[in-house]
Amino acid sequence: MSNKKSLKHLRSKDELFVTNVSEYFKKNPGPDKRSIIQRTIQATGVSRRTIYRLWKERSKRAPYKPVDGFDESVIRNKIHEFYTYSRQLPTLKNLLTVLKTEIGFPGSRWLLRKTLRKMGFVWKRTTDNRKVLIEKPSIVRQRLAFYAKKKELEDKGYCLVYMDETWIDTAFTAKRCWQRDDLPGVIPPCNRGQRLLVVHAESRNGFIKGAQLVYKASSSSGDYHHEMNGQNFTKWLKEKLLPNLHSPSAIVMENASYHSMQAEKFPTSSSRKQEIKEWLRKQNIAFDDGLLKPQLLDLCRLHKLEPSYSVDQIIRRHGHEVLRLPPYHPDFNAIELIWSQLKILVRHRNFTFSYVNQHNKSNETVAISEQEEMDTHCQALETCDDVTRFVDVNLESVKEFNTDEKKDTMRIVDGNKA
Repeated sequence: MSNKKSLKHLRSKDELFVTNVSEYFKKNPGPDKRSIIQRTIQATGVSRRTIYRLWKERSKRAPYKPVDGFDESVIRNKIHEFYTYSRQLPTLKNLLTVLKTEIGFPGSRWLLRKTLRKMGFVWKRTTDNRKVLIEKPSIVRQRLAFYAKKKELEDKGYCLVYMDETWIDTAFTAKRCWQRDDLPGVIPPCNRGQRLLVVHAESRNGFIKGAQLVYKASSSSGDYHHEMNGQNFTKWLKEKLLPNLHSPSAIVMENASYHSMQAEKFPTSSSRKQEIKEWLRKQNIAFDDGLLKPQLLDLCRLHKLEPSYSVDQIIRRHGHEVLRLPPYHPDFNAIELIWSQLKILVRHRNFTFSYVNQHNKSNETVAISEQEEMDTHCQALETCDDVTRFVDVNLESVKEFNTDEKKDTMRIVDGNKA
């Protein structure tokens, strides 16, 4: 049987390869007297007829017309119009249709993709405005305060304990696997199943033994944070976490609503007038009993105290401290780095899709995590903190330098004008 390939068995990249080989032999004849066809046949293994067909198709193709600067400007403006005026996603298909109509774009989607990449466009996952929010002056101030308090607690000998919550569905399994027609591999159910919530805490020495809580959520969709409330969190804190902390610890937590329940509620516009008066009397603030409600609220705002959280009071009564993360900084929580690894382990071990088995798998995967991994994550987080703090401090210096330089330039300009 001949080992020569026919054209119908060649893919587009194979056709391009054969064409490029023949073009190379045209430019480099070589010392022997063999023809270009013979050398191409010997090098690629395709038939003579296939090579002639490829040459014929190549001769029929329209010559390549490069995209000039004017066309690139039009493409850039059209993409901007898709976002601002049409309010549509500029996919290759939509963009190519418009460009062929308006500027007679000569190429295919492949050429358009190549042109967009050359212009600096990248098709990637969309991002939110978190990068903007974390650079707000108020957030930077809270971030610097976090660094300072963290260092102060570490100098006093407190052990950092990171706590957080995550979720796992009973149908949480691998999305890809080795399979064929007679061996389908993993067959996940059509729905997500029941959702499990996992609450835990970890330190440099590993997960806190006895602090794990796994329970079934009432809903399997939406944000899992609404499944946890202040009562459940306080119960977990008193019964699971605090009894298992045997040395002075600083508990690192985010600013979720159930973490930030105020011990004494500050009066608001929805408070009754009598409640506002009681709060003022409790704070030993003198007021005229004939004042109206808006005037009483203004008086409360003048004497507003720093918020005191009931969770913080419970933790401090047990000899520990609280270290709250700055807003929009979940990456400062070391336990976030371990959740993804735990979910990968669950994916690779979940084949039954039942609540009981998934509950057991969650407990097993937590037990698999070793102390070395925890220590590695804590070290990586400390390095990230040091780098971020260095950037914050030096960025402030650069801003001050630029401001002073701008002022000096303005003085020089004003002097020249005079």
